[in-house]
Amino acid sequence: MELWNRLRYVLSPQFDLYEQVAKVVRGNVADIGFGTGFGAHLLTMNAQTVTGYELDECGIRFAQKVFPIPKLSFKYGDISKGIDEGPYDFIIMIDIIEHIKHDKQALLNVKRMMAKNGSLILSTPNRLSRYRKADTHVREYAPKEFEGILKTAFVSVSLRTYTLEPLVSGYENPMVAVCRNDE
Repeated sequence: MELWNRLRYVLSPQFDLYEQVAKVVRGNVADIGFGTGFGAHLLTMNAQTVTGYELDECGIRFAQKVFPIPKLSFKYGDISKGIDEGPYDFIIMIDIIEHIKHDKQALLNVKRMMAKNGSLILSTPNRLSRYRKADTHVREYAPKEFEGILKTAFVSVSLRTYTLEPLVSGYENPMVAVCRNDE
């Protein structure tokens, strides 16, 4: 069952988002909550290095076996408690923030991992859309709420669609944000 859940991910909309993000990342990249590792593998297209962080030890072993790529590594990391590594030019969090109880603290921890002028690209389901809700979500955000929580850690926040175009509809799902570390 665990293997099926991981493979099912490849068919999800997250795959499309990772394809878009892979086109813009450069330098050293962190993928927080990498799941199967499939998205992290896509990020290696233009990145110098990609480090995936995950809570699930089974997921880490799976990704290490399936994606033995020299510039790609997978390790345990809990962004809620902080990860003492970096700096990263890009940090990616695809559908992770809605699972984190202390979201503001996690965002501050992410910011500490970022290089000066680094970028955070993260996505979350839009609670105003008609998608199927997940029991594992601690909370869900509407666009203004999402932007507000991000601005507790970042001055520069831009809401986007999964194709990284500017968000114009309050019902777009998923919502993507690009946050810059201007400090």
